Amino acid sequence: MRYLLAISLLFATLSCSNSAEKGRMIDSGKLTHLISQKDKTLVYVWTTWCSGCRKTLAETLPRLQENIDTSEYQILLIAASKNKEEVDSLVSASGLQINSWFLDFTGPDKGVFQNLGIQFLLDKTFPKAEIFTRAIPVFFLADKNGKVLNKKLPHSYDEAIRLLNK
Repeated sequence: MRYLLAISLLFATLSCSNSAEKGRMIDSGKLTHLISQKDKTLVYVWTTWCSGCRKTLAETLPRLQENIDTSEYQILLIAASKNKEEVDSLVSASGLQINSWFLDFTGPDKGVFQNLGIQFLLDKTFPKAEIFTRAIPVFFLADKNGKVLNKKLPHSYDEAIRLLNK
């Protein structure tokens, strides 16, 4: 009886944590909905093992968030990582936690499975746009109708803000 109770409690705990995590998982439908909320969306797909991703997350994106017209633009962060604690720590340090999502993919936290997850999400959300070139991070600009306006945004603040202000 105690064994059955322990298993039930463990299952209930896992179910609760999984439902909270599922609320932050992004799929094509959710990405399309989020993009439709603002005129323009900067989408940043990144991972924890990428040093360039960490630098852009820590330096460029917070400055962009401070200096873009937030009535027109939003920034969406999509972490292609299963290390949720590390993702949350890095995002929290950047101050961009509001629009932070997780990409659900099968397989290890590095390599081909991550790439396939990113490819699937972007191909399904933006058919024929050919955004993903197998390089991480992926940083692009889309309008609220799902049209990709720029497939490869620069990772430096000065270049990115100059492009956005054109």
